[in-house]
Amino acid sequence: MPRLGLTMVEGTVVEWKAQSGQAIEKGQILLVIESEKVEVEVEAFTSGTLAATYVDSGETVPIGSLLAVIAEPGETVDREAFAKTFVAEVEGAPAGATSADAESRPRPAPSRAPTSGVKAAPAARALAKKLAVDLESVTGTGPGGRVMVEDVERAASSGPGLSVDVEGSGPPLLLVSGFGVDKTSWRRQTDALKASFTVIAYDHRGIGASCPMPDDSLTIAAMAEDAKAALSDKVPATIVGASMGAAVAIELALTHPDVVGALVLITPATERHPRLEAVLRSWTEFDAPQSEARIRSMLPWFLSGAFLGEAPKREAAAQALRAMAARTPIAVLRHQARALTAWLGTRGGELGRISVPTLVIGGSEDLLVPRADVEQVARAVPGARLEVLEGAGHAVTIERAERVNELVAERARQSTSR
Repeated sequence: MPRLGLTMVEGTVVEWKAQSGQAIEKGQILLVIESEKVEVEVEAFTSGTLAATYVDSGETVPIGSLLAVIAEPGETVDREAFAKTFVAEVEGAPAGATSADAESRPRPAPSRAPTSGVKAAPAARALAKKLAVDLESVTGTGPGGRVMVEDVERAASSGPGLSVDVEGSGPPLLLVSGFGVDKTSWRRQTDALKASFTVIAYDHRGIGASCPMPDDSLTIAAMAEDAKAALSDKVPATIVGASMGAAVAIELALTHPDVVGALVLITPATERHPRLEAVLRSWTEFDAPQSEARIRSMLPWFLSGAFLGEAPKREAAAQALRAMAARTPIAVLRHQARALTAWLGTRGGELGRISVPTLVIGGSEDLLVPRADVEQVARAVPGARLEVLEGAGHAVTIERAERVNELVAERARQSTSR
């Protein structure tokens, strides 16, 4: 049971969207959970088979409680044995923990891919799969060198503290998320691009399974260092940043040009803008990120009028924002807003130093980053190509996903063929 809000201590399984024994895909909606009168769809974190479920629809259980097991193809799961050895590890909070306990305990984070060819306790193997820790790189302290839960936790916390997903094969392509959203916001891009590229997506500090910053020191420069860490040795890479993520991508290109093969800047802002700063402040003044009032207030800034007019699309976007907000504490939003506001106006004069092939993408109906600002960025970067998608709002990766995917793939292929 995930923790969907700062004060949540238990949640109710509203509905299972899959049945035991059913094959499932990563990103597929697995179940619906209700907490504090808010329903959130929970996605499968990996592909496999739903081997067992432990909580029926309508049941309410504490955060950290075991809900289900996803098994690898061909893997056999002893339902009862797994339950006995299960160790809760959700946003750092054990089963039955209070919200205060959940806030005070640091969260481990993944950095590598899981492997199963070693001796490991079932609970340790499950935790390694969740945290994407390579079991072959873990030194076991159990009997006969068996890997235990604490060994996995130690290995996870020794990395850069970022929750990183790596999918596909081919030239590396890093996706850098915008303000207040996690790596699931790139699902339309990841699914389309992983056939041709090694697609790397990660959660910023404090979001999802990524560890928080140790204090209030979050800056765009620090986030650029995290982006570099997420790349690991997969360099040079095409860096794709959206909104705040574009600021991180620009900072990365200026401070570590050796790791950047090409840039795709989506709805980038580099100069201070009273409207953008006011909107950022307003989005951080709610007590709960998943507040329905906050979600509804964000939609008109993200989406075009045409998209808002289509109820199914609008409500799907609202549901996605709701789910991501549940994984993003309000304190992190405030840190990000301060970091971006402090960065704006500091790098515009240095864009001429960027020497890699650059594509700038904007939306003609973007209220947060107007077309003139996007055009200014494109003019400042030597040789940059500009693409303004007519009729699209700020969330062009959602409204014009297919076209954005085509443009990103084209830019990435051109940079690798140089």
